[in-house]
Amino acid sequence: MLKQISLASALALMAGPASASPELAELWGAKAATLAGDSAALLDTARQGRQPALDEEYVIEVERFAFNATRLGGWTQQAGIPSAIGCSFLSLGEAAEMELEALEGARSARASADALNGLMSLFADARSLSAAAAWSARHPSGHPVALGTPAACPEMPARINRVAVR
Repeated sequence: MLKQISLASALALMAGPASASPELAELWGAKAATLAGDSAALLDTARQGRQPALDEEYVIEVERFAFNATRLGGWTQQAGIPSAIGCSFLSLGEAAEMELEALEGARSARASADALNGLMSLFADARSLSAAAAWSARHPSGHPVALGTPAACPEMPARINRVAVR
């Protein structure tokens, strides 16, 4: 039964940004919590001086996580959510891809631990980000949504714990 729920959640997250919603942002945050738990076990192995074995399912789930961050970034732009939140989704997705590449290419337990620490930090940010996006979508500011091309994201958007929801 849990696999069916997980599969349904994953398929829902794979939908385009137009079908995203506050609920899907929350599911994405829940997925971050699950990935953090999976990463903690790998990090424990790396801290013991052993190279953690990455299974294919873990790698695929982190890739999906990064992909869906990009989709949620597009959704926030369409939903009129503050651009800082959308930029944070996009930045987080890109950072997750880079950390996963570093983890897959790690040649030592120390390098693996560094990459896993980076992923764990991203997963913590994702939980806050998903909550902020869902709240913003449910509590529109009353400001009209700008039509046309959204403003470009800065090189390094503020970390989510410093992003104001309003």
